[in-house]
Amino acid sequence: MPILAFGAQVWPDDTCKTATSAALTAGFRFVWSSMLIGDSCQKAQWDAIQSSSVPLAQIFVAGTINSGSCSDGDSCYTQTKSGAESQMQILAKSPLDMLMLDFPSNAQGCDGVVGQWKALEEIYAAKRVRTIAVSNFSPEQLKCLISANSSSTIPSVNQVPYSVGHGSDTVVADDGAFGTFVQVYSPLESGMLASDPLLIKIGATYKKSAVQVAFKWIAQRNVTINTQSTSLAHLQEDLAIFDFTLSDDDMAQLNAHVSKKHIMV
Repeated sequence: MPILAFGAQVWPDDTCKTATSAALTAGFRFVWSSMLIGDSCQKAQWDAIQSSSVPLAQIFVAGTINSGSCSDGDSCYTQTKSGAESQMQILAKSPLDMLMLDFPSNAQGCDGVVGQWKALEEIYAAKRVRTIAVSNFSPEQLKCLISANSSSTIPSVNQVPYSVGHGSDTVVADDGAFGTFVQVYSPLESGMLASDPLLIKIGATYKKSAVQVAFKWIAQRNVTINTQSTSLAHLQEDLAIFDFTLSDDDMAQLNAHVSKKHIMV
């Protein structure tokens, strides 16, 4: 799985297609396509993938399932299975590289999330998907999946909000204890880090932007990144983070940094 993924937002269909094409042109090889953006936007992303000059085998394609509203083990299983089938019709790579739960079940206790995971495990066992993952899961919910008698598959990824300003968060260690990697969404704190004075100052040392510093901090903490943009230039900039390394002092400053968003909260 590549370190950086491109994920579309809730955009018009033509924007979904052109932005995905731009990401592939820029060098992204991971297209993360969420059920939450709607079928037509996902289909536009798939059209962009098929139209690309990049061979499909070189593109890691992920879909998601929005079954978090399910209320018990049976309904969670059924909704997740139905959502998975829908994703594999829209994103017709076989096998699909990844299927991810957008949210854990709202049901109390372990019953709901275990039902969701059972559906994904069956699809994984049938070799219709290469890996299965989750998003917005707490350590307690991950423990539900892993300790369930029926479960033998560990989520490869847990996608959560994480960025500079989360330096004291324990999510990477907590998830890593289960063998699950963290993937970030909102790596720039809804764009606020792009103008953060500390990141700008550190970036000037390396002739890099605040955005590149924000992404590099994440990567150096062994975390992967899901980002989005409609600009080819910005997407190319996002990928240009592998030719420098933040110093120990820079990392310490960023680990301790409190972003404007966290100050406002």
